[in-house]
Amino acid sequence: MVGAQAFVLAPLLPDIATGLSASTAEVGRALSAYGVGIVASALLLGRRLDVLSRRAVLLAGMGALAVAAAGSAAAPHWSLLALAQLVGGAGVGVALPATYALAAELAPPGAAARATGRVLTGWSIALVAGVPLATVLGDAIGWRAAFGGLAVLCAGQVALYGLLPATPAAGPGRGALGAALRAPGVAVLLTGVLAYMAAFYGVFAFVGVEIRAVHGGGATTAGLVALSYGLGFGLAAAADRLLDRLGTARLVAPALALLAAVYLALAATVGAFALFLAVAAVWGLVNHIGLALLLSRLAEVAPDLRGAVLALNTAATYGGAAVAGALAGPLYEWAGFGWLATSAAVLLALAVPVTAVRTRV
Repeated sequence: MVGAQAFVLAPLLPDIATGLSASTAEVGRALSAYGVGIVASALLLGRRLDVLSRRAVLLAGMGALAVAAAGSAAAPHWSLLALAQLVGGAGVGVALPATYALAAELAPPGAAARATGRVLTGWSIALVAGVPLATVLGDAIGWRAAFGGLAVLCAGQVALYGLLPATPAAGPGRGALGAALRAPGVAVLLTGVLAYMAAFYGVFAFVGVEIRAVHGGGATTAGLVALSYGLGFGLAAAADRLLDRLGTARLVAPALALLAAVYLALAATVGAFALFLAVAAVWGLVNHIGLALLLSRLAEVAPDLRGAVLALNTAATYGGAAVAGALAGPLYEWAGFGWLATSAAVLLALAVPVTAVRTRV
């Protein structure tokens, strides 16, 4: 549900802009508002995540996301769409770290990457099933129907969360975020997360716009890119067990370097649709590996502060998304998709030596 909410705006962005009589850059600010809501929620409430029941946090977070999806469906202006996305972001800001923390707590010793990868499969399902279905609804009925359907599904997810155990964590509350940030390796890993997510959200937000402009077609055409990416992201789950065996610490920097190369390939192949879809699948595969590595490392470094550490991860994740939402639109309109993807590659390349310092420890 979180994945569908995060990705559904990208392929529908031109239709939303037309329906709201807004520019693509203005609708892009709705993505930025979503990220701002997540960052604020994670930072303001993250210190409480280790003293509250994971179930209670998940129920509240998904409830807010359901309200946000319904509000997005009814929004008459792009500013109100942004407000609804802000509310959804506030819910996701606590739901995501609680999800990843619970996954790590349920995992057997030495299997953090595999457990994280299983949870990350939800993002793949959102792309392979949810986003393409949303684009079909967008073409057939309208973009508001996509958000309405998401609201119904989020309400169903709230009911499913009620099946989880209510056992609270026992970590510290006051000062937890500061202690988490000072834990060995956390700041370095968060730098990698920030670069990774700013690059991803900046490119993904406008890849559908570019494909439709270059190759024509409606939202379904753009949805094929999301489908290819999601298939690659899901297929990479088969490698998660191998990541645990090889050692996650040493693999973070190489994964970011490989991802930088993938962004350069996206810039080079955008004019050849079939080849671009193949590269998009590789993009999903490498992104899954990189995200599983970063999350599993963060979940392991300070077990008593796991919720707080992962709240910081969520803040860095959507801090990157907010920066991308604010800057990617003007860059795309001024320089084009090729330079947007190249800028993402440069950002990741700059993060490689920073994360490599930790991988040698």
